Amino acid sequence: MRHVKFLYHRGLVAAFAVCAACVLPGCQEAARTGPGLDSSSLERVFYPPAPDRPRLQFLVSFSESEDLGSTVARKTSRFEKFIVGEEQLDKDWIAKPYGVAIHDGKLYVCDVQKKIVEVLDLRRKSFGYLTKERRMMNPVNIHTEDGRKFIADPTGGKVFVFGKDNELKAVLGSDLKLKPIDVAVRGKRCYITDMNSSQVVVLDIATGEELTRIGKAGDQEGQFGLIGDIALDEQENIYVTDKIFGRITKFDKNGVFQQTIGKVGDSIHHFVRPKGIDIDREDRIWVVDAAPEVAKVYDSKGQLLMFFGFPGSEPGNMNMPASITIDYDNVDLFEQYFAEGAKIEFLVLVSNQYGEKINVYGFGTFPIQEKAIERAKKLVLEPEPEDERTQQVADTSTPATVQPEPKVEPTKGPGRESAENQMLERQKAVAELYYRSMALYRGGKLQEAREGFLKVAESGLIPAPMAKTVRGYIAEIDSALAKRQSRER
Repeated sequence: MRHVKFLYHRGLVAAFAVCAACVLPGCQEAARTGPGLDSSSLERVFYPPAPDRPRLQFLVSFSESEDLGSTVARKTSRFEKFIVGEEQLDKDWIAKPYGVAIHDGKLYVCDVQKKIVEVLDLRRKSFGYLTKERRMMNPVNIHTEDGRKFIADPTGGKVFVFGKDNELKAVLGSDLKLKPIDVAVRGKRCYITDMNSSQVVVLDIATGEELTRIGKAGDQEGQFGLIGDIALDEQENIYVTDKIFGRITKFDKNGVFQQTIGKVGDSIHHFVRPKGIDIDREDRIWVVDAAPEVAKVYDSKGQLLMFFGFPGSEPGNMNMPASITIDYDNVDLFEQYFAEGAKIEFLVLVSNQYGEKINVYGFGTFPIQEKAIERAKKLVLEPEPEDERTQQVADTSTPATVQPEPKVEPTKGPGRESAENQMLERQKAVAELYYRSMALYRGGKLQEAREGFLKVAESGLIPAPMAKTVRGYIAEIDSALAKRQSRER
């Protein structure tokens, strides 16, 4: 027993020392004040966290026009944005993003609430619109290729093509009765995921002619339950997410089925609702799972390499992520956010439908952070004198007396202050209930999740679009419970 207690104590010391690695000189830095960050000092965020080798750094987020400026104004807190929404009339802002693309220093955002494509010019620090005067019905996803913008509009049933000059050049698929949810382009081919047919429809960009269709509706390999987003790798292999079956389906460039990655489940190796997907130059597969609010990275064989994000309001966290985009060409625009000594290979952009809207991460190597972690590990592994070990065992054998915490009287301020405190407590309770309900939903505890979601939706403390989403979860749970009861009969 004494040996077990000693090892347990040493384990706690090891965990503490390694997690404290970033406190060592040269590792932990206060983030620079700038676009997308509050004026207060923030610790840099890395994935995976210590004691693993960091490969990804959260850099910055964009939600409104002020995030592009060099001055820091009073910004709505992340928690306030999550709870009460952020509709504003006096500034340009991103309401509910889905697809995101970046080209030549410009960030293009498909805003499905405002039904418009926003343009954040990172060099000129300006906020504008691609389609403000040509309002689309429902721009969901966007792909850029040589300065051209391809925009999937499922309600309009078309893919709109804008040229380098931002003028409308072509409309694809208008006579095919499509419901495009995503679009990718390679050479002369345009690949569209069509929700009507549950197929990948391939068109000739120049003529708009249909060349082929890949996959079909069904529950077998190479088929789709609810077709989602699409990405192509360097060899023109095609990857498509499926929101119902919780998997990624891979085809070769000729449309021949190759493999599936993932399945529905509640572990980190499973998917709940995979949406956005992209492939880097090393054929690593990057995908966001909207329900657990996390992004995952797989190798070309479908082995999970890393995951990052997770729900919450802290820097780098995700809130209903929708899309993910890899970019190699605009890394220099974010150098001011790099950790000291960092060598960033490419950017990773994730859109969130709530909270901070566009998160930007940098993938690369971080020598200073790695050295700090190694120093911490060496400290942990150094042997201690026998007398110190004995004293540690003695310390862990006899629990210390815990002093009761002093009682804190509730705030009794007059009028407005008291009301604001009460409202803040209610908002916190609703946020906590939402995250608990999401955890229950992911864990398959549908009835408990339903009760929580119902209270959140009826609280009156969340924005209308979010309430609609929550009620969508309730409807999905009701359907699943009905099917379960039918099977039990």
